[in-house]
Amino acid sequence: MEFKTNDNVTLHYSDTGEKDKPTIVGIPGIGGSSQMWSKLIKLFNDQYRFIMLDPRNQGQSERTYRGQRISRHAADLEELLVKLDLNDVIAIGNSMGAANIWAYLSIYGKGRLKAMIDLDQSPKMIADKNWKYGFKDLDWDNYPEMLKFDFGKAFYHHIDDEMFNSAKREYQDFPYDSEENYKCLVDHAEQDWRDIIMDTPVPMLVIAGAKSPFFNPEFTKAVKFLNDHVKTAIIPECGHLPQAEQPEKTYEIIADFLKNLKN
Repeated sequence: MEFKTNDNVTLHYSDTGEKDKPTIVGIPGIGGSSQMWSKLIKLFNDQYRFIMLDPRNQGQSERTYRGQRISRHAADLEELLVKLDLNDVIAIGNSMGAANIWAYLSIYGKGRLKAMIDLDQSPKMIADKNWKYGFKDLDWDNYPEMLKFDFGKAFYHHIDDEMFNSAKREYQDFPYDSEENYKCLVDHAEQDWRDIIMDTPVPMLVIAGAKSPFFNPEFTKAVKFLNDHVKTAIIPECGHLPQAEQPEKTYEIIADFLKNLKN
C-alpha cells in the first residue's frame, strides 16, 4: 500500500488490516528491510494490527533528495497515522527507526501514540565526555567522515533463512543506495534525544542486543539513569536486529511491557 506525503513523496507501508484490534506501527532502521520483521509480526497477529512503514529512500518507498532529515521522517509517520485515522498507537523503531519516533515525540508530544519501543538505538550517536555510549567509535573528531565507512553486518545471531532471503530479494528489487541517503545518516548522527527520554510523554521501552556490533548495551543503564520510569532490557545472543535475530524473546519482552500499560 502507498500514500503520498505533503512534500509529494510516495511512501510504502504494509498493513495486516484488522481494524478492530489495537495498532502497532514498526519502522526499520536506515537501509533496513521490513521483511526482517515478519516473525515478530506473526507473533503479535492474534492481538494487534501491525503496520510497517518503509521510510523514504528505502524498502519499497520512493527514492528522493527530499526530506533527508529525521524531523521529516517524523512528519511522514504523523501523515500515515492521520491517513489511517489511528490513535493510541504502539510505535516500535529499530535503530534509526527509533530516532524517527523520538523526533515524533519532540514535535507532536504524545500525538497519536500510546507508547514507544526502541530496538537497539542509543539516544545519542556521537560520543563525548558526557556520553560514552555512541555508535561504534563515532566521536566529534571523526564525524562525519566515519559515517562513509562500511559498518559491517548488523546482526550477531543467525536469522531465519526464509526471512533473510525475503529481505535479500527486496534489496534486489528495490536497491538501497547509502550514498544517496547519506545526508539522512548525518542528520541522524547529529541528534541527541536524551531530553525526550527524560520528559517522555508516553511509556517507553528500550531493548538492546547484548552482542550489538553498533552499540554498547550498557547504554540501557544510562537511559535508566535519565528516567527511571523507562523500562529497559538486554537480549542475550543478539546483535543490532532483535526483531529478526531473537523475535520470540523480543516479543516476550514487548508483550510484557504492553500488558502493564494503563488503558
